[in-house]
Amino acid sequence: TSTTSQSTCSSPPITTPLHDFSLSRIRSEQAQDVIIQQIIQQIRNNRRYESFIIQHGILHKLVSRDDTTIELVYAPSKLIPEIMTAYHDHPLSGHFGTGRTLSMLRNTYYWPRMKDTVTSYIKSCDKCSQFNVDRHKPPGFLQPIKPPNEVFQVLGMDWWGPTITSISENRYVLLITDRLSGCVFAKASPTNTAHDTARILMEEIILIHGSPDTIITDQGTHFKNELLQAISHLVGCKHIFSTPHHPQTN
Repeated sequence: TSTTSQSTCSSPPITTPLHDFSLSRIRSEQAQDVIIQQIIQQIRNNRRYESFIIQHGILHKLVSRDDTTIELVYAPSKLIPEIMTAYHDHPLSGHFGTGRTLSMLRNTYYWPRMKDTVTSYIKSCDKCSQFNVDRHKPPGFLQPIKPPNEVFQVLGMDWWGPTITSISENRYVLLITDRLSGCVFAKASPTNTAHDTARILMEEIILIHGSPDTIITDQGTHFKNELLQAISHLVGCKHIFSTPHHPQTN
């Protein structure tokens, strides 16, 4: 039976003389975050969410680990640089590497593409660059897609159709597949334009389950466009295009 418990973090401290991560500060910053407010508004409009919850006026991400569901604070984008400074540069943090820093953060916070944020931050750290020597060989150009650790972390997306027009005048179906569980989400649509793709992705996936870390699609115009690029940038989602004439990637 799954139980729900709020997460705690013993190192570094939640509030330091230099960083205010109090509930009131987080609540205030979440109120200014566009993506967070969209999710909160949907919840308050009685839309069913399985992976988010509001506690004390603060949006939390629900994450299952072993037999326990923990509540992680959805970090407002404005607070992320301060959180990274506290968890990496703080004297109690010790300028740890990506894995250890990420492990500490995931005990308390959530935000889309957290691993990319941590990796980029540590690469830009002057002290780490000065004292740490990278002994890994540089990667090649072709890289396999890393398997996800959580559901809705990596999604494959593709349109099916056109087919016979339905009673609702739908001729296409957008198929979204979770790469970990194999769960397939299908949404019918009269057309398969870039606007249709963006609308379904935002309304049916991101605002319900949260932003995935990675979306994989082919290079069709309904996927490779400025609108979807803007949404990916806004929610912090990496958009990967499959190799032409090799649909097995998606």
